[in-house]
Parts: sequence; C-alpha cells; structure tokens
Amino acid sequence: MPSPADPVPSNGRPHPIRILAVDDSVTVRETLAVLVESQPDMELIGSAASGNEAVRRAAELQPDIVLMDIHMPDLDGIQATWLVSSRAPHGAVIMVTSEERIDFLQKAMSAGAQGYVLKPFGNGAQLFQTIREVHGRSAARRIQASGGAPLDASLRPRIGKRLVILGAKGGLGATTIAVNLALLLRERTDAAVVLVDADFLSGDATLHLDLTPERTVLDLVPHVDALDARLVEQVIAKHSTGLHVLARPAHPEQAEVLTSGFVRTVLGSLAQMYDSLVIDARLTYDDRMLAVLDLADLYVVTVAPHLGALRSARHFLKIARTLGYPADRMCFVLNRASQLA
Repeated sequence: MPSPADPVPSNGRPHPIRILAVDDSVTVRETLAVLVESQPDMELIGSAASGNEAVRRAAELQPDIVLMDIHMPDLDGIQATWLVSSRAPHGAVIMVTSEERIDFLQKAMSAGAQGYVLKPFGNGAQLFQTIREVHGRSAARRIQASGGAPLDASLRPRIGKRLVILGAKGGLGATTIAVNLALLLRERTDAAVVLVDADFLSGDATLHLDLTPERTVLDLVPHVDALDARLVEQVIAKHSTGLHVLARPAHPEQAEVLTSGFVRTVLGSLAQMYDSLVIDARLTYDDRMLAVLDLADLYVVTVAPHLGALRSARHFLKIARTLGYPADRMCFVLNRASQLA
C-alpha cells in the first residue's frame, strides 16, 4: 500500500498536495481537474464517480486530500467518508457540495470530514484555500502525534492563552460566561486581556458590556497582510475595566468577507499582543470555526440538561476527536440546571 509522501523530499522542494476528486458528475470532475492542475502545489492523482469507487481509489492511492461529493449512487459521500477515513488514514476528506444544511455538515464532520466547499467553485479561490488549510492541519497533527515537532507557529502561536467559549445551542449563556471570564481575568490578574466576538453573524458581547464600538473586526480586512499593534489599537473597543474587545461586524452580511485565513491571522496577531484571549464563538462547523478551534488552548462548551443541547455537545465531541483536538483541553459547563437536574 502506498504511503503518504514526506513533507520535504530530498531535492528540498515540498511535494505537491495529492488530491483525489470524487463526484458522480463528469462536469464537476472535469472542473475540479482543471482547477487543481492550475495550482503548482497541487496534483490530481485520480478521480471517482461513486462512493464505492472512492473507497477503492483512496485505499489504492493514499491521497493527501479527498474532495468528496455528498449525493452519489451506491454509497453516499458521508458513508464513503467513514470508510475512506479508515482505509486512507493519513488523508483528509473535504466535502464538496451544494448542501448548506447544518445536519448534512454535522454528519459529514462526524464521519471524519475536515472541511467543506460549496458548489459552484467560481475561480476556485475558496477551494484552494480550504485544501491548503486542511492539508496543513492534517500534516501538522500527524507530525505531532508521531512525537515530532509541535504544530507550526502559524497554526498555533505560543504567546498568550487562548480560551474559546462555545454554546452547544443558542441561549445557553455562552456569551455571558465569556464576558464574565474576560472581566475576571482582567480584574484578578491585571493582565492584558482581549475579548473577541467570533460569533460574526449575531454575537452580542459588546451589548453585554454596554459598549457601542465605532470600529469592528471588519476594519482590519484591508490591513490583514500588515497587522501591527497600532492598527489593532485603533479598532479595539475599550471597557472601563481595562478589558479590550474586538467587535463583530455591525451587519451579518458583512461577515461574508471574513475568511478562515483572515480569522487565523487576526487571532494569531492578537495572541502576540495580549496575555489572554477569550473568544466568544458560535458552535458551527465551517472553516472559520475550525480556524478558531485550531488556535485554542482550552475549549469551554456550555450545555443544558435537555436533548437538543446534549446531542449538539456529543456532535462536537465526535468532531473534536476526529480533528485531533486533545480531550484534556475541553471543559463542559452545565448551565441553567435546577437542583433536581
């Protein structure tokens, strides 16, 4: 059975990312072939038109990345992902789909998928970015699991503690916990603390603090390639306690321009400027959320004693295990529980 290529061969140049494309549409497979082959750091090593063929080809070729459609004959993409994850364990599956339903994405992540890209692909920019990020995470975790070097600094900057507060479902008090934790860290330790509202669509961390920020994370987008303390200082909102806050965009539709690469860069920069980052985030399974989770030292998940929240927490545990997030960095807070519960 072939084994995945070493990250850097003897000639000193990195191997291209080896990709298997799976889709029952000839047109989609041809489109993926053209897009992938246009990138100097990627190589299409094969394709498959069904779930069963995908499993066979993945076991045979041992790709770095499998681009997997969801709806296919004989074996759907989610079932195929389960099998590919065991038969090509060093590869990573990215779902390629027109489905935006959260239940499909949860099932895909639970099956072992590490990212997703929506059709149509346009110029391929989002596809390329997702492939590179997923491959980078997968390679870094594989090296770390084998006792090698720690995760690359661009994936896990080592300055400043990073705590992510997640609600298993909405309305469980995750933002209240995030705000109070950030205030407590600031008041008890006198450390430099920043609260990041990473619920980019509907977060209300600033509302909890009675702040009306003049600027938001959106103002950093034009400067993402040259972030420094001066720029961040101009965008950060200041609370009377000395806590700093990076607010979400004022309007939900503005969040579309915040890519996972942007989120990773901003959080990495903040980690170098502050002693502690407290990140209030929505529990989703998109690339932005994965960027947040990759940078965290501790995951605090709020749950409630009812079926929906517990099911969502279980989904998170499965996905976290699949993505290699360490269990000893997870903390669950049972919120809104009566004495009888």
